[in-house]
Amino acid sequence: TLLAELQEAHQQLQTYAGQAEELAVANERNRLARELHDSIAQTLYGLSLQSEVASRKLAAGRIEQVAEYLRDFRLQTQQTLRETRLMIYELRPPILEQTGLAAALQSRLDSVERRGGLKVEANLEEIENLSPQLEVGLYRLAQEALNNALKHAQASQINLTMKESQGNILLQIADDGIGFDPAAMEQQGGYGLESMRERAKQLGGSLDIGGAPGEGTIVTVEVPR
Repeated sequence: TLLAELQEAHQQLQTYAGQAEELAVANERNRLARELHDSIAQTLYGLSLQSEVASRKLAAGRIEQVAEYLRDFRLQTQQTLRETRLMIYELRPPILEQTGLAAALQSRLDSVERRGGLKVEANLEEIENLSPQLEVGLYRLAQEALNNALKHAQASQINLTMKESQGNILLQIADDGIGFDPAAMEQQGGYGLESMRERAKQLGGSLDIGGAPGEGTIVTVEVPR
């Protein structure tokens, strides 16, 4: 009887695990759909309107105004290309398990930031024997900080550092972008800062955000090994 009950409980756990996985996949698809609508689709729609206005200006002989439209068109196109590369990268199977945390972070920088035209400085220590939970958590924190820098910071350079010090893992993401007031942004709930803090807390560590308008942003994560 006990064996039958254990088998039934095991089957139920497998069912619940499958349902949880399906829910996670559905949530991720919904997130990507929102990203596509809110960023890429909206930008492309705006670009189509701009091109129509520019063609009218050209027909009217207003060359200087057309040149301004084309400059803005180019900047927005570059930003959309960066965001598209980012989404493509997120859709690919994760390489974290196969390569390790440092190599996975380097791959992200090379595939998204560097290809997007940003200057990248990486100092990534290969830290062995990290738990899978810690590797995934640190990778997601770095990913979210990099996503924020890519989408909002208007940066030209990103520095990523990871090292072990006195039994703690230190992860730092810095950019030279337009910066913001972290306290004001957290009150508004922007950039997903609260979820980043919560993720760091779940790992037993802390997250600090430094910077100011016009001075770039530094995100520092410190968690125990």
